[in-house]
Amino acid sequence: MPESGAGAGGPWPASARFGPRGLSIGGILAEDLAARYGTPLLVADEEHVRERCRAFARLFPHPLYAVKAFTSRAMIRLVADEGLNLLVATGGELHACLSAGIPGERIAFHGNNKSDGELRLAVSSAVWLVNVDNPAELERLDPIARAAGVVQPVLLRVIPGVGAGAHEAIRTGATGTKFGMPLSVVPRAVRRAMDLPNVHPAGIHAHIGSQVLEPDPYLAAVDVVLDLLERLKRDTGFEADVVDVGGGFGVSYTDERPLELDRLAPALLARIRDGAARRGLRIPHTLVEPGRSVVGSAMVSLYRVGTVKETPEGGTLVAVDGGMADNIRPMLYGARYTVAVAGPPRDSGPVEIDVVGRHCESGDVLARDVKLSQDVRPGDLMAFAGTGAYTYSMAGNYNRAGRPAVVAVREGQSRVWLRREDDADLDRLEASGSSFQSGPPPVEGFEVRPARPADARSFLQAFRSVAAERRFIQTEEVSQTARQVRRRFRRPVTEEGAHLVAVAGGVVVGSISIRRDPYPATRHTASIGMFVTSAWRGRGVGSALMGGAMRWARDAGVERVDLSVYPHNQAAIALYRAFGFVEEGRLIRHAKKSYGYEDEILMAVWLGSRSAAGEREGGEPAG
Repeated sequence: MPESGAGAGGPWPASARFGPRGLSIGGILAEDLAARYGTPLLVADEEHVRERCRAFARLFPHPLYAVKAFTSRAMIRLVADEGLNLLVATGGELHACLSAGIPGERIAFHGNNKSDGELRLAVSSAVWLVNVDNPAELERLDPIARAAGVVQPVLLRVIPGVGAGAHEAIRTGATGTKFGMPLSVVPRAVRRAMDLPNVHPAGIHAHIGSQVLEPDPYLAAVDVVLDLLERLKRDTGFEADVVDVGGGFGVSYTDERPLELDRLAPALLARIRDGAARRGLRIPHTLVEPGRSVVGSAMVSLYRVGTVKETPEGGTLVAVDGGMADNIRPMLYGARYTVAVAGPPRDSGPVEIDVVGRHCESGDVLARDVKLSQDVRPGDLMAFAGTGAYTYSMAGNYNRAGRPAVVAVREGQSRVWLRREDDADLDRLEASGSSFQSGPPPVEGFEVRPARPADARSFLQAFRSVAAERRFIQTEEVSQTARQVRRRFRRPVTEEGAHLVAVAGGVVVGSISIRRDPYPATRHTASIGMFVTSAWRGRGVGSALMGGAMRWARDAGVERVDLSVYPHNQAAIALYRAFGFVEEGRLIRHAKKSYGYEDEILMAVWLGSRSAAGEREGGEPAG
């Protein structure tokens, strides 16, 4: 382990340090980050990412960050601010870039099986280049560009016959790969592209693989591409303005020596420049596509140890609170990582362990034969280096585990790039309305019914008592009069909304109002406001009121219901979730209360539209 104050080196982020208090990144202790944000947790060294972007911008004329390596709006904006353009592989990645404010002219779109919808999105977004994978894609792209009234620049992706990379699954340039066109097909595709009126063949794209640690395969692929361009010029008259040599530049995970960009860049660019001149070709613009090499070593995964077991064979299994759901690479590729205890060091002697995950698979093993300078105990924090690339991007929800949060650190400050995925996020995918429950049966002694004018004074008394608590509803001072309330209660249930009250012994103890949005474009939505007096909380009143409001919504044909709630009101949040509501966002410091600012959590539930048969989407009866 490096001495205190020294950089960790190897696959660790540039700001990583191991000291008497354990691992720190960006000037913040890993233990402090885990305590604040929970685990599993991905920690990104923001300055490390920026320095890698600057290195590529300095060494190569046209670097494009491969968004697939790690995708978030914050990351996209960061690399764009540092001068890199973007390479996307799906409509989802393109949407992420556009949502981050990146103009289409800074985006290239590749992929071996783009849908017509993705091609339309690319063309309508005015992307810089579409990397065409096959001749059939050309035929689909041309009418889409014609309908948009544009001529779309394209690169033709070829199979150079040069495969490289750390695993067969990530070698993309060898014969038999699913990506690109065989060299024998390219002349026909180029002629066709030159004939089509709404595509412009700008150049050639070739990608050899990922986690490549030597420069020679890149140079060999360049020679293949230049030889191809020489034949194309002779046979078709085509000359390329652009050559994209792909990415895949290798990084260190354990003991690998990362590809030296300072060595590769001048050799690669000279090979293209001199080779083109020698073959009588124009010198093309050179594109590269770094992804892993930008973000791979910039991130660390933090896990909390739950269980330590000794095996009959004398081995030690250390189980952590993550696993194959948040990092599938060890199981998919046999990927190896450098692992360390992230907390304060102990003088307990060296150990060798296997780190396993919490998921229901025997193959859920994150790291085998890990040699550490100290023992590992339940509650310890463990760190995996080099998890920036293809970790979060390939994460899933096996065992219904939410994906971890991603936090960026820099100069002693941290900020969330991606929040932790929770049960409510997963609930948003549920299409069935069967989660609309009225909750447990209410206790005897109250009824829920439409409000009446005679309830006005009792309603105001209850309203004022909850407002005086100042913590559960926006209102702190009630200005309504009994006369105003009586007038409103004369028609408590209409097509526009409903106002229900819970009444016990003739006294109002709770109230709910649900109102349809008045605007044509949003009349399918309704909003809820509710309160329950303190003495009646936890007694089924809220569930009964929500059940009545949701019945009105279904009967009225409302498709979506929304509300807001303060984060500290956990009982209300749990109630809303029981009725299918999920969190959709957060309004920061939205409420200015007498005691300070409050955030508001936005929650909503989708009921679905009513069909002609009177059923909602998913087949649930509408009422």
